Formats: sequence, structure tokens, C-alpha cells
Amino acid sequence: MFILILLALVASVLLAVQLARDPGYILVAYGNYTFETSLFALLMVLLLLLAIIKLVLSLLGWLNPFRWRSSKRVKS
Repeated sequence: MFILILLALVASVLLAVQLARDPGYILVAYGNYTFETSLFALLMVLLLLLAIIKLVLSLLGWLNPFRWRSSKRVKS
């Protein structure tokens, strides 16, 4: 486990150095609209968006009334 964590840290440092040298450039154009950002910013936004979606789905699963009914039936 320690070796995997160490490898992940080394890989992240190498990626950070590469992104500092050349941050990349993303341009998405659709019709009259354009979206410009760096690769790093896009990756961070995507990771944040995935985390938010996972949190919302977890909350919806926790608040699901059908789950409450099935758990009450099993206990009875």
C-alpha cells in the first residue's frame, strides 16, 4: 500500500511539473458559442462535477422511501 501511495505521489508531481510547463488549451466551439480553458482547469471542473453527482446520487439513495419500506418489511 505504501508503494502505491508513493507511486501516486510521484506521478502527481510529474504531472504537475508538466502542466506548469505547458498547461494545455481547450477550445470548444458550438454555433456562436465558444468555451476556452486550460486542460488542468477542465480536469478539476470534471472531477468536482463527478464528486457532486456522486454526492447527489448518494443523498437520493439515502432519502429513497422505497428503501425504508423494504427495510421495515425485512425486520418485521
